[in-house]
Amino acid sequence: MKKIWLIGATLALAACGSDPASEMKQAINNAAHFNQVCVPYELDVVQIAPETTPLQGLLGADEIKILQRNAEGKRINEQAEKQMAHLVRADLYQELKSEKSKENKQVVSVYRLTERGSQAIRRTPHGGVLCVGKHQAEKVNFFTEPTPVRGYTVSQVSYEAKIVPEKWAKSLLKDDPHHKDILDKKSTRSATLVKTNDGWRDIRELNQ
Repeated sequence: MKKIWLIGATLALAACGSDPASEMKQAINNAAHFNQVCVPYELDVVQIAPETTPLQGLLGADEIKILQRNAEGKRINEQAEKQMAHLVRADLYQELKSEKSKENKQVVSVYRLTERGSQAIRRTPHGGVLCVGKHQAEKVNFFTEPTPVRGYTVSQVSYEAKIVPEKWAKSLLKDDPHHKDILDKKSTRSATLVKTNDGWRDIRELNQ
């Protein structure tokens, strides 16, 4: 009888050592690449450069051209130039040698999208969006009882998330009135996890 009690106690302790919430939190964070935070980012181009298309003034273009001065010699597009300077420091764009327009010999700044930029910027029909970080789980609020669904054991998880920014994101967004505080925001999010032979995984990982 004493041996049976000891075995039961050992099993109980082993069960207590498992923390499902912690395991689920880790599973969510292991799949952080699915939880990118991307924001619209519009270049403040007042006047497009001669002999270019409007697309060459949009974030995400392979090559961006920005007119430095207008026909009267007055500096324009200064805000857009500042934005591009931030993008260059973040290694999202590379600044190339300036060009002169054929017609009026106006100076045009030229920038080329880098490999890092192509990964951080997504093109949409409305312009480019900038992926500035990833959501990371801080705390699991609750999760549903693991349930068989179409051959999988699945659980729905509610969790509190913070944004882990890219190294360049804070300096890039600090002067942006629309997004300067976004990196400090926390939110309640949800995830669908599936039980595997390697523990809990985000269900989206099964389709990779």
